[in-house]
Amino acid sequence: MDIKIINTYYIKMINEYSLLSLAGKITFPEVVKKLSEIGTERYIIDLVGLKKLYYGSNDHTYIGPFDFDAPKVAQKFNAEEIKKAITDSQQNKINYQTFLHRAIAAGCTHYEVFITGKKAIYFGRDGSQHIELFPSTK
Repeated sequence: MDIKIINTYYIKMINEYSLLSLAGKITFPEVVKKLSEIGTERYIIDLVGLKKLYYGSNDHTYIGPFDFDAPKVAQKFNAEEIKKAITDSQQNKINYQTFLHRAIAAGCTHYEVFITGKKAIYFGRDGSQHIELFPSTK
């Protein structure tokens, strides 16, 4: 398999945005904007394996650790609770780490953000999912 590794600047920026987001210093819309500006099409956050995977518009990929002290993911997926956590995050009622804890408690094993498709999909252990369009596309 031929994986194209991206340049060190791209990796540095991805890691910086991840840290800033986890520290509550930038919001999800800001992360999406910054990632788009450096050519990211989509990314996956694995809440079980604690990995982050980024895919660039030129087919470059980056896989790195997701430095988050995650509890065990709940067995049952609860799309309604995922939606509530998303809404609270969008209204700046909670920070990213609180959002992650609530998503994990609601059974989210991973989520994928489609920057060019303007949506995020949250997945459970059994393939259950919740699709959330970016606010400007609703």
